[in-house]
Amino acid sequence: MPLDLPATIKPGIVNFPGRTPETQETVQRLLADDRRENHCFFVASGLHNHLSHHLLAAYDLGASTKLLQDIYNEENKSQRPILSGSANDSIDEHQPQINRDNFEHYLGKQKYYSAFLSFFTAEIATHGVPDTLEALVFNPSVNKAESNMLSRFLAGAFHPFIQTGYGAEFDSDAMIAQGLAQASVHEALYPELFDFTSHETEDTIPKGGLPLLCILRQVYDSNILKPVMPYDPNALLSSRRKALMKDGRPEEIKRICRLWWKSTSAEDEVELGNKVEEFFWMSTLLLAATGKEGRKPRLDFFLMHVLNATIFLPSLLKIIPTKASRIKLLKGLLPVVVMYVLMRGRPRINPELLLSYTAVPRPPNFDEYMLQKPSASAIGGPCGTESYLNPWHGILVSVVHAPDAHTLKAIRTLYYAAQHYGHKAPGQVLGSSYNGKETHVGVEKLDGTVFVRAAGVIMDTLGWVSHGEGAGKWDYSGLGWEDAWKE
Repeated sequence: MPLDLPATIKPGIVNFPGRTPETQETVQRLLADDRRENHCFFVASGLHNHLSHHLLAAYDLGASTKLLQDIYNEENKSQRPILSGSANDSIDEHQPQINRDNFEHYLGKQKYYSAFLSFFTAEIATHGVPDTLEALVFNPSVNKAESNMLSRFLAGAFHPFIQTGYGAEFDSDAMIAQGLAQASVHEALYPELFDFTSHETEDTIPKGGLPLLCILRQVYDSNILKPVMPYDPNALLSSRRKALMKDGRPEEIKRICRLWWKSTSAEDEVELGNKVEEFFWMSTLLLAATGKEGRKPRLDFFLMHVLNATIFLPSLLKIIPTKASRIKLLKGLLPVVVMYVLMRGRPRINPELLLSYTAVPRPPNFDEYMLQKPSASAIGGPCGTESYLNPWHGILVSVVHAPDAHTLKAIRTLYYAAQHYGHKAPGQVLGSSYNGKETHVGVEKLDGTVFVRAAGVIMDTLGWVSHGEGAGKWDYSGLGWEDAWKE
């Protein structure tokens, strides 16, 4: 069992009212129990333990002590002991003493998760989080063929990134150790995708590089990046990824992703903030604007992870001590996102589809649920659309009861985005136009309401469970392929 770091956590970046001394003590205790007892994969095939994610997302949205305990009790049922291995690896109860000299020998093996957790706990206790990240994630010496730590950090549908991001956001060194240990037991994710040194310098590229929505436009327009055919609804993600990574596609992904940067942008911290904002817009569109007009909305499970990872960029960039490494993280994240877009069949965003969804989403039977007849002294009629209360109130109150942690995480990300970018008017979305042209049809009509519109689609699709609806499902069809919509 690894040595533990202090269990105290700080408020999250949403910090919806509801936090009390009791809820803080409860969530800290439950997080410590999960950390000491459970493996980072709840099944041997590599599906990730989301217990700590679920707890902190609910805590940040104001969950009660009892709800936090109920979440733990339900999710803890399916977890595996911290000393567990993969289907091909027997459990090793005698964990090795991992250190900086030998850690490469144990990378990629589930059964050494506990040993890696002890290693990173000791590293952080000795050197602190920033120096540990620099030395063991971003340093060139740990990104050689034998280690590829940043590639591992971004693997597994971003789960090591997300776990570490929670630690950064809630100021939990212990969770950061968990995230780095989790990264270490992942396989490296196609290191050939990453290019951290090149910047485009052509005069046609603006100071900060092409906007991210321009990059997505280039991904859509590339003949090399056509979806790998034929469509197979039963194909494993690993099979799709393997089929994708050949025939010049890795090189094309790198070429396009380099356009997001220009050498001068590395000198400007404002550009880093702009690139984070771009990620919130793009990830929201990839999840909620990739359906079909006239069809029931579909929300892709893997594109949802792009959105859910995005909320941790502000917190992670604050704890990474050097500008070069902050840039390296952003530059590494984009090609992985592009890879997932291609593995989902290159679904096209339709901004006007997202704008067609309501900006005042409400739970079912809202009028009956919400109010008796208001008194004559009330201003406005709260049940009417025109004077309806802030829709986020009803969304947050309901989503904390969702059984799937991903649903809470997606809503929390969109709520944060609405807090920071919800005031944006049409035409103010970064990358909506370039050289006087829309980057995507209808994108210049987008405004800050897209985040609450997307939240409403999530609630309608995954279920307003506290209002009597059953839990819905994320989409696994590969919705970018036209054949996926024929079923």
